[in-house]
Amino acid sequence: MNQSGQAQGGTQASAKPGAKGNAEPKRRARVHTRAALIDAAEAIFAERGAPTASIDEICTRAGFTRGAFYSNFRTVTDVFFALYERKTEELLSGTSGLADRLELRGDRDVLLEGFVEELLGIIPADTQWYALRALFGMRAATDPEIATVLRAHGEDFQRGITPLLEHVASTLGMTLAPDADEAARVVIAAHVGSVLQGPFVDEAQRLRRDAVLAALRGVLRPE
Repeated sequence: MNQSGQAQGGTQASAKPGAKGNAEPKRRARVHTRAALIDAAEAIFAERGAPTASIDEICTRAGFTRGAFYSNFRTVTDVFFALYERKTEELLSGTSGLADRLELRGDRDVLLEGFVEELLGIIPADTQWYALRALFGMRAATDPEIATVLRAHGEDFQRGITPLLEHVASTLGMTLAPDADEAARVVIAAHVGSVLQGPFVDEAQRLRRDAVLAALRGVLRPE
């Protein structure tokens, strides 16, 4: 009985590495398929200037079947959510560790200008994406699911910015008003608004810099 059990155990043990070996290529293939579908949707959204596309259009652009689509997403809205998540992760990866890399020197104005330059260097001025995000966000007023997802991703990004602002305030011996989280929302709103306004001015980068700098100065208070 024990010999039989040991034999069975040995057979199972030898089968596990093979199972794991087979699972990994499948996992990589699934990740690739998912990324390709998101890329295809992003390209179509960008071409149309609106977050609209059919499942068939996304599948055709990506080179996959509807079955592959439904293995990863339920709806086109889910694809947009995945794209939003990826964009958020890209932004957060840029802000990660920035506080430790910052060299905040000089008087208040010089320090703030230097910080804003660093911050804008890692946050892209993606006019098209912000416009798509705004159009999709208009649906949030009547769709609780969209509102919940967009708010969650917005809060994720805000949490990435908040420690940077706290670092700047601490270096200056100042505080953030009305609080750190709201200060981060104000600075993010200034950035998004300036990017959307960019196409209507001659110096879009200057507007972006001035808007974020003005917002940052506005939320800093003496301790």
